[in-house]
Amino acid sequence: MATETWLLIGALTTTVAFVAVAVFSPHWFDPKPDWDVSDGCLGGLTHEETRPTAHYHPKIMITVDGNYLQIPENTGIDQTGCKGGMRWVHIHNVPDWENNPDYTTIHVETVGSKNVPLGSFFEIWEREGGPGLTDEKKFDINRNGVSDWEEYDITMKVNGEWQEGSLESYVMLEKNDGEKIELFFTSK
Repeated sequence: MATETWLLIGALTTTVAFVAVAVFSPHWFDPKPDWDVSDGCLGGLTHEETRPTAHYHPKIMITVDGNYLQIPENTGIDQTGCKGGMRWVHIHNVPDWENNPDYTTIHVETVGSKNVPLGSFFEIWEREGGPGLTDEKKFDINRNGVSDWEEYDITMKVNGEWQEGSLESYVMLEKNDGEKIELFFTSK
């Protein structure tokens, strides 16, 4: 066979393989989460002053059995291990939940480009007595050490579209600044 025929067969095979993966395993192309971001600290007493190279603001709203779960203001700021500083993923102010529950703005300020998983925020929140993750990186909204996947039906929308897969590993990307994440926990 001629070289051109081999090249055509190779290109066709590669195209078919790419389409098959895209159709049957689209999550294969998802960015892999950088779980170490929950330990990142800007400034503080024991960290040198470093300027973030990425700064963006996903928004989150969480409901548990139809009730809004309020995130405390200043979550991730002045924590143990980051005294006087801010975690790379943190909260400043929160909405007036009594009068108008709304999305809470998560501030993501990383040094270098990172694939920040949603679960990293829960790791940071857990250090302040809030909901966290189990050792297997699964939601633990009530901090009882049991994966919430066993206790709740968990669903998530991002910008109004339902998401599937490992929601804890959902990556909040800089290019999606301002995205609106809604988490719903419904008791089984």
